Amino acid sequence: MPGVRLIEVSDRGRDVVRRGALLLSGLLLASCGTSAPGPVVTGRAPQASCEGTRMGEHSYVTAVSADGRYFEDQHGAPLLVLGDSPWAGPARWSPSQAELYFADREAHGFNASIVSLIGSRANGGPDDDGRTADGILPFADGDVTRWNEPYWQRIDAIVGSACAHENTLFLYPIDGWTAGTAFRDATLEDARRFGAMVAERYARFPNIVWMTGGDHFPHDLPDRHDSPREHDEKFEQVLLGIRDTGDTRPFSVQLGYPASVSTDSPRWEPYADFNFVYTYLPTYRAVLDGYARDRRPALLMEANYEGENNLPGTPVTDDEVLRRQMGWALTSGSPGYFYGSDDWELHPGWESRLDTAAVEQLARLREFFASLPWWQLVPDESADVIVDGRGEPVGSDDEVGVMADDHVTAARAGDTLVAYVPTARTLTLAASAGTASWVDPADATAPPVEAAVDPSGEISTPGANSAGGQDWLLVVAVGST
Repeated sequence: MPGVRLIEVSDRGRDVVRRGALLLSGLLLASCGTSAPGPVVTGRAPQASCEGTRMGEHSYVTAVSADGRYFEDQHGAPLLVLGDSPWAGPARWSPSQAELYFADREAHGFNASIVSLIGSRANGGPDDDGRTADGILPFADGDVTRWNEPYWQRIDAIVGSACAHENTLFLYPIDGWTAGTAFRDATLEDARRFGAMVAERYARFPNIVWMTGGDHFPHDLPDRHDSPREHDEKFEQVLLGIRDTGDTRPFSVQLGYPASVSTDSPRWEPYADFNFVYTYLPTYRAVLDGYARDRRPALLMEANYEGENNLPGTPVTDDEVLRRQMGWALTSGSPGYFYGSDDWELHPGWESRLDTAAVEQLARLREFFASLPWWQLVPDESADVIVDGRGEPVGSDDEVGVMADDHVTAARAGDTLVAYVPTARTLTLAASAGTASWVDPADATAPPVEAAVDPSGEISTPGANSAGGQDWLLVVAVGST
């Protein structure tokens, strides 16, 4: 069929498919719904969990590291995040579609997803009352504390499918769009009770990080600050309700575009366990700013989405833009990267568009960085190793597009330096630089290309990469000969 590509599936991918087939039969039981209200629940109800999966081999974002720079899984090991952004999934997916999505993403190395728990038209859902694509309402008579059980059984199946496929959900119980729709008539007491209900129901699932906000401009920001004050109040009460249950899972807030980090807001700074870095500009700038601010992870969670044009006057986002965004971020201190596409709303036919060339490239980029002691990488803006040729970085107030900037970023872990070089150029390395090699960011698991360094320390990019672009990763073994 048009738009469908055959791909080679790894042994791990075949295992994913086999496990997905086993899960699917159970998930189909929860796939049927009607618009008629089902049983109303106001407290904890039985739910699915990850039981029966290979939990000992799975990893989920569970905590922030002791040094505040990255995330750890439930075993205490560093976890490099590669996420996708199917915002509308809970409102749009049937359980079988969720199973297809999470199985595909696991097979491509993705381990996280951004999703809204309740739909609205603005976050990609079918309607502002939160109903699913097949008409199941989340609440009885619009009361956020009176739950329509069939809806929540649907959510149980989706969260369970994500868990079975080693996918941590960065989950918005309330967001910048539902605060004024499904939660419009909720009191602050209702919001707090709702937060507690969500935390209680999903306490058994290890694959949840709590989120709030979303294109949110609170009144304590210095520039744009036009989001209603009551949104902050409801966000806060939902979070306090979650915390009332003893739930300590990481939390953060997404502020607004074109560039922000969570701790830009004094109101939200005490609550944020990590910085949601949000930027449509050259990604290294906001990541570096978040990294330098304090010791909490500065995770790039939204940048330009594939197939969209998120900054006026810039080209539609393609593979090269996406590589730049990820390459810059991971060499500037981000403990991962979130991809997104025009299918965040799950447009008809999204299933045939899951496996783009960009998805394959970003998955290999993560695999390359995962082969390094990435959690030890520290941004290196000095001239100690790369003496010349990096170009000038953009400033925090510069509003330029990704493709309008060509700055070289670098990070160092011990004697290893990794740099992202976005365009063809000649760099000058210090005499202490040692051996160097080029890694193709479009095929980052391919054998590296030995770099020729002349006696003066000059080194030039090796021409076009496998995707026809001029961007490369430079790896320098400092002090080696």
